[in-house]
Amino acid sequence: MNSEAIYQALFDQLSNIQGMVTVSRRLRHFNHVGNEKRPALFITQGNQDENAVKGLNAKIELAAEVYLYIYEADPEKAIGMQINHYLDAIREAMKPEYPEMCEYQTLGGLVEHCWIDGTIEVFEGVDGMIDGQGIAIVPIRILTTN
Repeated sequence: MNSEAIYQALFDQLSNIQGMVTVSRRLRHFNHVGNEKRPALFITQGNQDENAVKGLNAKIELAAEVYLYIYEADPEKAIGMQINHYLDAIREAMKPEYPEMCEYQTLGGLVEHCWIDGTIEVFEGVDGMIDGQGIAIVPIRILTTN
């Protein structure tokens, strides 16, 4: 198993989402990503959980988080409209490569399965506080073996 190759493959899988202005594996605080640099997508590495099974390869679960920052200039449009659009695009990018043959996203054969797992946190900007800004954090799990 090559952890770096796996995280890079996840980045590659999500970095081609249409409309993204900024894409990086290095997380920046949303205050440091100007409106002209949004929509922005950041993919971070999370914890790694390794469970050994006697006589078998260890089951390893890697975690990642996808941070989505958007900006909606039109004060009449709901910020959630853009958030929903890009969350749907992330879901689409995470679908299996060949669903008719395999129901798992394998990141090009590097892993057993890679999927969105858990609560997607969504924050719509409050007028007068963070006008027009929205954030979503998407939890990703990756199952592999050593």
